[in-house]
Amino acid sequence: MSKFLSGLLLTGLLASVSQADFVRVEMGAGMWNQSVTGDIQYTGETAFTTDTLNYGSEGKSYLWAYIKHPVPIIPNLRLEYAAVEFEGTTTQNFTYNGKNFSGSSVSTLTMDQFDAILYYNILDNTAWTTIDLGLDVKSMKGEFKAVSTPSGVNITESQSLVLPMLYGRGRVEIPGTDIGFEAEVKYLGYQESKVMDASIKVDYTLVDMIPFVDLGIEAGYRTQTINIDATDISSVDTSLTLDVDGVFFGIVGRF
Repeated sequence: MSKFLSGLLLTGLLASVSQADFVRVEMGAGMWNQSVTGDIQYTGETAFTTDTLNYGSEGKSYLWAYIKHPVPIIPNLRLEYAAVEFEGTTTQNFTYNGKNFSGSSVSTLTMDQFDAILYYNILDNTAWTTIDLGLDVKSMKGEFKAVSTPSGVNITESQSLVLPMLYGRGRVEIPGTDIGFEAEVKYLGYQESKVMDASIKVDYTLVDMIPFVDLGIEAGYRTQTINIDATDISSVDTSLTLDVDGVFFGIVGRF
């Protein structure tokens, strides 16, 4: 994550010395209040739910940045990071990877995500409307840890996936104000598996607070559907049918 943050900071530094007519850069960071529902199933075993694991809401960080340039043939670039992690303690029994967890068990489910998006502006603030279309390469690092307090039985299972997803973004600004409404969606469907990542938000720009930078605030709602069928991907041992969603709040910098 430190390399990602360094990249965002470097992007901001380069933008501050660039001419606004040639390059535009925006960055944002905030907190996403996440909840999760669904099933987890190791291949050949009985599925168990996130309710079994007693997962609650978690507030985790997110970051994003994009660069727009005037060269039509070269796609623009958007980078995103979202920390996704849930932890719970349960007294319900479940089985994972041949190990039986009973009594009191503590588990964590992590699905941290990096997105590198190459996109084109179909409309670029034309009549206060922006439409972007492109390809998102989502890198998802998943990990499931569990330990049974009475018996000491424990498991750590990790898996990384790189998912090519279709990307679309629409934005409308209210004329005469500094308010904008935005929607973003990423989607991949393959056989029985499906991954969707969608969000809507409203933002307000506080103009000219800092020289060369316009600061703003944003608030919205983000939802993810993560349906991974282990029979579709030979390197995956765990099937997931999860919905992750919740509101988010953050700050925005425009250079």
